[in-house]
Amino acid sequence: MPEGDTIRRLADKIARRFAGQRVERCVTRDPRLVGLDLTGRVLLGADAVGKHLLIRFDDGRTLHAHLLMTGSWRVGPAATEKPWRRRLELWLGDGRLTAIDVPLFDVVATSDEPALVGHLGPDLCGPAAPDLAAIGANMRRAPDEPLGGSMLDQRNAAGWGNLYANELPFIVGISPFQPVGSIDGLDTLVDIGAALIRTNAQRGPQNTTGRRLATDDHWIYKRAAPCPLCATRLRHATEAEVPWRRVTTWCPSCQPPRDRATVDVPRARRLLALHPARRAMSV
Repeated sequence: MPEGDTIRRLADKIARRFAGQRVERCVTRDPRLVGLDLTGRVLLGADAVGKHLLIRFDDGRTLHAHLLMTGSWRVGPAATEKPWRRRLELWLGDGRLTAIDVPLFDVVATSDEPALVGHLGPDLCGPAAPDLAAIGANMRRAPDEPLGGSMLDQRNAAGWGNLYANELPFIVGISPFQPVGSIDGLDTLVDIGAALIRTNAQRGPQNTTGRRLATDDHWIYKRAAPCPLCATRLRHATEAEVPWRRVTTWCPSCQPPRDRATVDVPRARRLLALHPARRAMSV
C-alpha cells in the first residue's frame, strides 16, 4: 500500500504538472464516478493528507482517491493498461492524468473535505511539521496496543504504513509487538519516524538505510536474509498471525519482547548515520 510519503510526492507531481490547466476530456470507468464529467473544469491543484489524495477543481469539487493495495496514477504520458483498469482519465493541456486500478473514489464539495480526512491524526508529510507531542499522546491513549498496530492506526498519525511499521521498530530496537504503554522514549521514536518519512517524502524513494539513496533500500522489510546487524534469522508473520493484519518482520535478538522497553537512541543514530533524516531528528 502506498504510504504518506508516496502520496505526498504524487500530489506534488500532479500539482506541478497540471495546476491551472483545463480538462479537455474526461473518461470514467468506475461505477462510483457515473455521471462525473470534469470537461471544462480547471484543475486547481492536488494535496495529500496521510494516504488520501485530494484533487481540487474550480467548480468547488474535490476528487478524493485512496490507493489501498492496488491503485496507482500515471501523470503525463498516456497509460497503456487495458481500458477497464483505467478507472479515470483526464486529458489536460500538458498531458494525461490516469487512475489505474484505484479502488476508492469520492467526489465531494471541497468545503466538505474534513468529512473525509478530519478523523486522521497529524499529517506526517504535510507542508507544516506535524505535532509530535500530539502523535505520542494519541498512541498512549491505547497503551495495550502493539507498536506495529499503533503506528498503522491513522487516527494516531496519518501517513505511516507497513513499511515504516516494520522498519522503525527495527531501527530503534523495539519489538513491533511491544505495547506502546510499556515503551520508554516513545516520543523519541515518533521523532525519528517522522523525520524518516518526511525526508523520504521530500527526496524520493522510501529509503530507510541511507545506502543507495536513489533506491528503495530497507533494513528488514520484505527481506529473507538474516538480520543485517547480528545475523540472527529474521522472523516473519503473515497478516493472519498479527493483530494489525499486516505482514511483519523482526529480529528476535535485536527486538526481543520485554516487560518495559527503551528506545535505543545510539542504535538509531548508527543505523541512520548515512540517511539525510539524521539531520531532521532532534536526538
